[in-house]
Amino acid sequence: GTTQTSAVVTFTVRKTATETVNNSSTLQNDDVLFLPMAANEIWYFTVSLTVTSDATADFKFAFTYPTGGSGRWSCVGPKLNVSDALAQCEHGTSSGDAISVGGATGGNFLTIMGVVVNGSTAGNLQFQWAQSTATVSDTNVLINSYLVAWRQQ
Repeated sequence: GTTQTSAVVTFTVRKTATETVNNSSTLQNDDVLFLPMAANEIWYFTVSLTVTSDATADFKFAFTYPTGGSGRWSCVGPKLNVSDALAQCEHGTSSGDAISVGGATGGNFLTIMGVVVNGSTAGNLQFQWAQSTATVSDTNVLINSYLVAWRQQ
């Protein structure tokens, strides 16, 4: 049989300012988009981003979580090197798995959905991002990008 559990919206955070990276392919922690988790919690999450980046730099992202946890996520967004075509992105299954998507100076919208099962160590589900290819141009995660998470009860 199937066991059903309930989840309620328990956490929301929105970027109140645009964040910029220039000429760096090193993943960096987003200043705002992270989720504090207690030990042994299960969270379902959605991250919605508006990103500007040129077609050379593109955009890559990852999530990290505390040691002992596990997670899985996937996204819908622009294909790598094809800034105007949308497709399901690759999926991540390990803390720090980087996924690259296409960039466009006019902006792309990216939606990421996933689940993280935290282990016995409290800590953050941390959204990280950078340019896929370090390029002397601005890559931005724009104001009003957000993270919404539901904790399993």
